[in-house]
Amino acid sequence: MCRFYILLAMVATMVISSCGGSGTQKGAEGAASSDTTTADTALYAQIEFDTAVFDFGTILQGEQVGTTFTFKNVGKADLIIQKVETSCGCTVPEYDRSPVAPGATGTIRVRFDSDNKEGAQYKTIKVKSNSKDNIFELVLKGSVKVD
Repeated sequence: MCRFYILLAMVATMVISSCGGSGTQKGAEGAASSDTTTADTALYAQIEFDTAVFDFGTILQGEQVGTTFTFKNVGKADLIIQKVETSCGCTVPEYDRSPVAPGATGTIRVRFDSDNKEGAQYKTIKVKSNSKDNIFELVLKGSVKVD
């Protein structure tokens, strides 16, 4: 039994001492790795919307209203809209799933159905993409009046 503990202690010592490198080695591989990391972070997509809020004013209950949010890819890589989620089933988004090249624009169309809604409305639309800022929030707001 004593031999087992001695053997275990020796193995543990070898494992611990083999992991104790200084980590300051800078050869050609280290320099290349650093440059690649810098290059990767500089080449990202970046989404920029013309406006993030649409106020539809006052509408009558049962009416539908819609708008189109326009965005531009101001980054250096293709922008991909991965998902668009709304805060309510009464708000429906439509968007193109094709990549948006750097410098190009795209749109997200949103339709709000006021059926069974009343009073102030505030609906959020979350746009998830491969942009540097991965989630962007749009807002649709207004008031629904009962006839």
